[in-house]
Amino acid sequence: MFIYDITPDIMKASLYPGDSVPCLERRAAIANGSEYNLSDISMCLHTGAHIDAPLHYFDDGESVDMLSVSKFVGRCVVKEASGPITAKWVEENLPWDCKRLIIKCGSNGYLMDNAVFELCRFNIELVGIDAVSIACAENEGSVHRELLNNGIAVLEGINLTDIEPGEYFLFAPPLKIGGAEAAPCRALLIKGIIATEAQL
Repeated sequence: MFIYDITPDIMKASLYPGDSVPCLERRAAIANGSEYNLSDISMCLHTGAHIDAPLHYFDDGESVDMLSVSKFVGRCVVKEASGPITAKWVEENLPWDCKRLIIKCGSNGYLMDNAVFELCRFNIELVGIDAVSIACAENEGSVHRELLNNGIAVLEGINLTDIEPGEYFLFAPPLKIGGAEAAPCRALLIKGIIATEAQL
């Protein structure tokens, strides 16, 4: 079994323009005479590998703590794309039985509206991308709303640099933060686990 950590270091992760810079503050330190080290962290919930919940774009949407954990645990497929992701790309690359799609495209990739509409035709649980956002800056709302309104979880900010396209087992549940529109997660891809969607 091989475990690939696709979670960037929160303190070094790329930030969406305008998001606050993470700050790790040491409140107690052994080096200063304390019995222990103790730290606080302040950050935008959309920093690094994170999950967007419907509340991100819908005032009456589910918060991240209300989402079913099963969306983030199970068989997934990693596919590679170059540039904007279109409906044609989805048609050519989405396996018929895929429930969780992870797209490796780097910072130049994002979903176009027609790709989102195509994904929503299938029983997808999650779509993830190795960019700070799944949409381009000019079309954030439309893409997020369509995905989230169709029950498709959004995983953003992962690092797929060393990941080859193929089938994996995904483990990426978000932190349980009551009332939050998003939460960071520790995203892992695992090779060597065989499981069917009936089991997971």
